[in-house]
Amino acid sequence: MDYHMREATKNDYDTVHYIQKQVHEIHTKERPDHYKMADITLDKDYFNNLIDRDNTKVFVLEAYRPVAYSILTIHPPKERHILIPKKVVYMDDFGVDEKVRGKGVGKRFFEQIVEFAKEIEADSLELAVWEFNEQAINFYESMHLETKVRRMGMDL
Repeated sequence: MDYHMREATKNDYDTVHYIQKQVHEIHTKERPDHYKMADITLDKDYFNNLIDRDNTKVFVLEAYRPVAYSILTIHPPKERHILIPKKVVYMDDFGVDEKVRGKGVGKRFFEQIVEFAKEIEADSLELAVWEFNEQAINFYESMHLETKVRRMGMDL
């Protein structure tokens, strides 16, 4: 099947929400201390704001319909005398419809996102993933990402 990536529009809200809710359900099941289920897991006003912001890109991958989405935030280089300035594309969200998971769709989409990051001359593509999500960790490692920072916490 011929998939192509495009920027999402406000008309893509329902499809993106549908896929995002699938991902949210995984997180709700594994981290009920952090996430709770709701009928609306992606606020429409928030989504529309993402579409309108200059430093955010929402992409969908589609053939006959969107089957995956990603939300990217572009962070310009920070000028601090102790840091090397880097332009970072941060992947806030990445979701693939469960109906097409395991068929190479996520890999194709991720590769296109990497190409986008290169085109805008980003120095790195970064994301966060929960430790429980071994399937996602394995996927990201297969896409040549490596752990750079570990975020730790303690429930009090």
